[in-house]
Amino acid sequence: MTSKKLKALGQLILFIVGIELIGGLSGLLAGDIKGIYNNLKLPPLAPPDYLFGIVWPVLYALIAISAYLIFYKLKTQRSEGQNALFYFGIQLILNFIWSIIFFKGYFWLGVIIILLLDFIVYLCIIKFSKINKWSAFLLIPYFIWIIFATYLSISVAILN
Repeated sequence: MTSKKLKALGQLILFIVGIELIGGLSGLLAGDIKGIYNNLKLPPLAPPDYLFGIVWPVLYALIAISAYLIFYKLKTQRSEGQNALFYFGIQLILNFIWSIIFFKGYFWLGVIIILLLDFIVYLCIIKFSKINKWSAFLLIPYFIWIIFATYLSISVAILN
């Protein structure tokens, strides 16, 4: 393997590990998510608590790979790539604070944050698609999941 390929692989691994750590830290700062979730009045279609621990690491890996593909294109598409990664950073911040806010009991503020997250991720998909189709495609499962999480958030806010 060439040094260029090793460097690219190292950068990809850093993206994945970094975003997984950000997600883990958010969950840690949110407190006893499993306990809080299980004590909420939940709407129809609410998944069992263990499913979140399976889904989120996979989604974080996908969004990390997606961001890496845009980062990799910065050499040739600097302006568009920087703009797309700016929106990616905003969605990462919104994602990070959502669970902390929501699981501290600020359900309606959490609804506002997740609605903003939905919009920013949608913008990311559009911006990423102009640079690398695969990077946009990799965000679609995440987008679908947060749309579902929006339904859950609104329902929990209403029910609790």
